[in-house]
Amino acid sequence: MELNVTISIDDLHPEKGWGCEGDESVGYLKELNKEFGCKFNLFIPSNYHNQYPISEHKDWIDFWLDKDWIELSAHGHYHMCNDKEKFGECEFFEINTQEEANNRIKQCLSEWSMVGYVPNGWRNPGWLAHPESIKIIDKSFEYVALHNEHNHQVQWDSKMFFGHDGINETDSIDIWNTDTFMFQSHIAGDWNDNCWVEENYLNFQNILHYLSTQYNLSYKTIKEL
Repeated sequence: MELNVTISIDDLHPEKGWGCEGDESVGYLKELNKEFGCKFNLFIPSNYHNQYPISEHKDWIDFWLDKDWIELSAHGHYHMCNDKEKFGECEFFEINTQEEANNRIKQCLSEWSMVGYVPNGWRNPGWLAHPESIKIIDKSFEYVALHNEHNHQVQWDSKMFFGHDGINETDSIDIWNTDTFMFQSHIAGDWNDNCWVEENYLNFQNILHYLSTQYNLSYKTIKEL
């Protein structure tokens, strides 16, 4: 039986330790591509925490675009909120008007335009989005990658891909979207349990070894699904 495997990684930005050349985590991705043929969707905020505008780091974007096993996708603009206590980093959940959402998406896409790349896909920063923000996001991207529990049964006009099994999972792995193992992870962060540290890398390696004994696996980016 043939099934797809897609692997998403959130929050990459041009800060050492968060997806830069030479990072230990980047080495793990290269090894998985070499061993299995893994491909990855990198979900990148266009100006993470208002400190890392990608327009000032085109060399970093080019570092990733040079790899044919990578798709770059949008993950908000600032990935932060004015009211952190109330909204955490759910940027587009705090934004509750179409006008403000439209302005923020324009900022996001302007950053991408300045590095010569247009992302096809989107994931909500913090995984939540206000219904008014969704109306604007829907117009700007071909697909959205979603966590089924956080989406609250919202219907998007964009093509929806659900799935959130972590690279750290040990109990069960589900088939999403009828034919796909859809893994989700974070590149780093002390508050995430599915980031790319050695323990999770080795666990995920074992997952792929097991799945490859049960299925004919085809590794794809979300755009290729």
